[in-house]
Amino acid sequence: MSVLEVDHLTVALPLPDGAAHAVRNVSFRLERGETLGIVGESGCGKSMTALALMRLLPDGAELHGRIALNGRNLRALDEDAMCHVRGNAIAMVFQEPMTSLNPVHSIGKQVIEPLMLHLGLDRDEAKMETLSLLERVGLVDPRRFYSAYPHQLSGGQRQRAMIAMALSCHPEVLIADEPTTALDVTVQGQILDLIYDVVSERQMSLILISHDLGVIAQTVDRVVVMYGGTVVEQGATPDVFATLAHPYTQGLFAAVPQLGAGRRRLRTIPGTVPELIDLPKGCTFAGRCSLARESCHQQVPDMRTVSQGHTAACLRLDAALATSTFGLRR
Repeated sequence: MSVLEVDHLTVALPLPDGAAHAVRNVSFRLERGETLGIVGESGCGKSMTALALMRLLPDGAELHGRIALNGRNLRALDEDAMCHVRGNAIAMVFQEPMTSLNPVHSIGKQVIEPLMLHLGLDRDEAKMETLSLLERVGLVDPRRFYSAYPHQLSGGQRQRAMIAMALSCHPEVLIADEPTTALDVTVQGQILDLIYDVVSERQMSLILISHDLGVIAQTVDRVVVMYGGTVVEQGATPDVFATLAHPYTQGLFAAVPQLGAGRRRLRTIPGTVPELIDLPKGCTFAGRCSLARESCHQQVPDMRTVSQGHTAACLRLDAALATSTFGLRR
């Protein structure tokens, strides 16, 4: 049994002019010890999917579908029960730690709280464990950071503190939502290496959300590509990167700068991500796709098999695969 099973996940957000479908019919599996990447442009539903898994949606949001952690249906749990799941069984590293850490409490107090709440440690035991965690995540003077407040830390240090909080109760699943946003390149690499190392050490399962295809290529076993709130392609990372079955995936990769390619204008995907309140009737990518035909604007594509374990949602998959093959040969 998979550690996390997501089936037909849908999130609708209330707006004055109607409901915005931020996540639509998303399904995937996460195996024990596996790393899964979710990639796509801003506004494609990546972060909202993560918040839905944690049951941390905005007030009034409607959640449908199935979320099962070790076979336990999280949607059936009340808020008290979910409070025991969050941090204990499934934890999240948010993309902006300054807005996620409590500015009026010290770092130590914020890391201690889940240890006492979920693991039942007394204060002295929790403090020793907290110091050990702060040191493990690279805060080399843990007693100083224990007493520090978020505004006294740099961006990278705050993100390390967030990782310490997320790891405190040894969760089975760790969600990292754009964990290197606004960090410089050197610190980005350190944070990603840290996450990968602790996930491997503790044999946790990881969901890494990113718009950086290079990061996804180097760190995850499987990848899910999202567009317009839905999954357009998924499979083992080497398979997806080698084949680029969906036109949107092809567009993302074409926009990545290539070393040794000389000076050239970077490719872009024409158009913009559609508004969630005004999603097109058929394929959400049809308005930006050079391969689209009239049927693409009218019919929602089902997931089709590209190879074993690799699927893509495209009505013109054969044409897209031919384009991808030509592009790779070049």
